[in-house]
Amino acid sequence: MCLTKLILVVLKKEKAAIIIYLLNTIVLVSFYYLIFNSGEIIYPIAVSLFFLMIFIIYKTIEYNNFYISLDEAKKSPNYKGKFDNSVEVFEVINEIHDNYINKFYKMKNRIKERDTLMAQWVHNMKTSITVIDLASEKGLNHYKRCRNIDGVSSEIPLKDLENSDFIYDILEENKKLQDNLEETLNLFRLDEFSKDYIPEKVNLRELVNSAVNNKKREFIYSQVFPKVIIDEKYYIYTDKKWSKYMLEQIITNAIKYSEKENSYVTFSLVEDDNYITLYVEDKGIGIRKEDISRVFEAFFTGNNGRNNKKSSGIGLYMVKLVADELGHKIHIKSKVGEGTIVEIRFLSKL
Repeated sequence: MCLTKLILVVLKKEKAAIIIYLLNTIVLVSFYYLIFNSGEIIYPIAVSLFFLMIFIIYKTIEYNNFYISLDEAKKSPNYKGKFDNSVEVFEVINEIHDNYINKFYKMKNRIKERDTLMAQWVHNMKTSITVIDLASEKGLNHYKRCRNIDGVSSEIPLKDLENSDFIYDILEENKKLQDNLEETLNLFRLDEFSKDYIPEKVNLRELVNSAVNNKKREFIYSQVFPKVIIDEKYYIYTDKKWSKYMLEQIITNAIKYSEKENSYVTFSLVEDDNYITLYVEDKGIGIRKEDISRVFEAFFTGNNGRNNKKSSGIGLYMVKLVADELGHKIHIKSKVGEGTIVEIRFLSKL
């Protein structure tokens, strides 16, 4: 703390004592003047001010040492203080700190237990989803076997075959459940990110193609097509699994909000010194200007989300969390009716 600020603190803290001292000085000087009938009052005033300065200097040093002790206490929770009049203060601070730490660890353990139970529940749900998926595929294959070259066999009525689309609906909804559960698990994994993080040199084209292949069904179903304009020579430093997860979330949004059929989601890049910026561009409905600054907030869906019941407001929130953990910069540009561009800046050289 600078000297001027410290003196102001002393004057403020010791204001009452200084005022009483000055009033006492005025009374004594007045008494001296009346009793001795002398105009020589400069001497007693000077003596009084001298002792006042001594008091202020002493208090300034005392407060300075106290603030130094506070700085030490910030670095070491068990700091006891060097001065008799500050020992009690630091004992109280340490007691508060210990209570806080105990409560913090109790709360952390409760959260960990809850997360463990939730993760176990999610895994159990994923088992059920796998069973539903296998049963649906088995039923679908059964329908397909009942078809022959001339049309439909007599084993199953034509009406049943025409209504077999419900199996595709089950498979699609089951896939959504699976994705949502995986999203939940990723939220838990983020708390232990350092244990699940492997930085490595990754081929950017292979990373993009892998994410695109995982979303192949969504591309086909929505009649939206990927266009990867990335040469195989480009490499980035990142965690392959988490970066792929980020891209999949961005691709899902690009497909979801692509308004026109037979439109494209384009992947391109720009190399700049030690960095590579990946651009994921769609020709969808775009994002309103007032919503752009909030798209990375949890559960924020904006105007597009209100018109699309599939929006959860979690995807881009997770993308931002992962990007921050990986040290990548992410930015979104969009214009209503024209589309959206997501930029991710990766480190390409060490």
